[in-house]
Amino acid sequence: MNACAQFLVPIGRHWLFYAPLQATAALVNEAAAQALRDGRLDALPVSNRPALEMILANPQGDVSPREGALAPTMLGIVPTRGCNMACSYCNFEGPSAALTTMPLSTATAAVDWAASQVAGVGGDTLSVQFFGGEPFVARDVVETVVHRARAVAASSGIGVRFDASTNGNYGASTCRFIADHFDSIVLSLDGPADVQDRNRPLSHGRSSATIVERTGRMLGESPIELCLRMCVTQESVQRMRAIVQWMIASFDPNTIDLETLTPGPLAEKAGLRPPDPYLFARGAVECQRIGRDAGVSVIYAAALGVPPRKTFCPVGSDAAIVLPDGVIAACYLQPEEWVARDLDLRYGHIDATGQVHVDRAALQAVRTLPAHKPRCADCFCRFGCAGGCHVNQTYPGCADTYTDFCTQTRVLTAIRLLQELSLIHI
Repeated sequence: MNACAQFLVPIGRHWLFYAPLQATAALVNEAAAQALRDGRLDALPVSNRPALEMILANPQGDVSPREGALAPTMLGIVPTRGCNMACSYCNFEGPSAALTTMPLSTATAAVDWAASQVAGVGGDTLSVQFFGGEPFVARDVVETVVHRARAVAASSGIGVRFDASTNGNYGASTCRFIADHFDSIVLSLDGPADVQDRNRPLSHGRSSATIVERTGRMLGESPIELCLRMCVTQESVQRMRAIVQWMIASFDPNTIDLETLTPGPLAEKAGLRPPDPYLFARGAVECQRIGRDAGVSVIYAAALGVPPRKTFCPVGSDAAIVLPDGVIAACYLQPEEWVARDLDLRYGHIDATGQVHVDRAALQAVRTLPAHKPRCADCFCRFGCAGGCHVNQTYPGCADTYTDFCTQTRVLTAIRLLQELSLIHI
């Protein structure tokens, strides 16, 4: 039953009734489940009727695509596609990527434009996020954006926030710069040295563990919000609990993000595969318990309790991600990946004079993409994970059968709902 975005999920001899757009769930018996399937509220058991009638009467959340003027919810800057590591599962180009960097004129034009757009609609904060490659390989671009954004935001009467996704392979001076200027960092760290060096080595197989761990310690001691992103593989899934305990003891993170390996040519060559989805889900639950006891948030992004979610990734959220060549796109992945999925996620560009051009038709097309995911139509997670990455998970023409990503997301979402109902305690 999903005509009104309401779902029944079998849980033993009962059913989990879930109305994500009302952010409400209930455990019901078979009689109530059948009445709900038939749309006959008068047939609901007396004990279930008041709560379920109230749920069904509540207005649904708005999940329609964005419209109107563009005020970037996030200005994404990709200073370079270059990287200083050689990760075994990299789906970018790693050390073979071009080391060309974004011209400083493009970077400043992007900041000026985004700040004016945010201020123009009465927004209060310019959110700037850096992606790569490894963004701090092009530290001059990062510094230019940071200082320009602070000045422009102040003159526009708005605040500014800086976040970055990084591999941590740099010196102490960069750590200090980050600690002084950034609000949060997502640091990729897969585990202790044997795991980290297997998954995320430097070039020629050299160890990255020592320097990345030092970065983690320095950032953990700083005022910023530190998120450690752990990529879980079939080799590390059985060690998730121990790795999370080690991370908490070693780095004092605010958050640990558990994600599974995305398959690709390099991962296949290295013999790395995604974990069994059930083993991952069990490990994630155990790790969440460890994190709760330590005051650290341990998350799996696709099963966060934030419905209704219109989109999982920047696509469709009015993020403006500026690529090194000045293209403005909805996605920070490489355009070659979009093309392989028969997608075009560009909607503007910054020209050589610093003028910003937005194609309104292309923008609106990107806004509507997340609404068209046939695989998700009958899934109770559709407004929770929103189908995952539009390029890697639910791209146009993908098979309509559930994947391992779907399986682990569905299991963890059901567990979260039962926890929220106080029916299980973890």
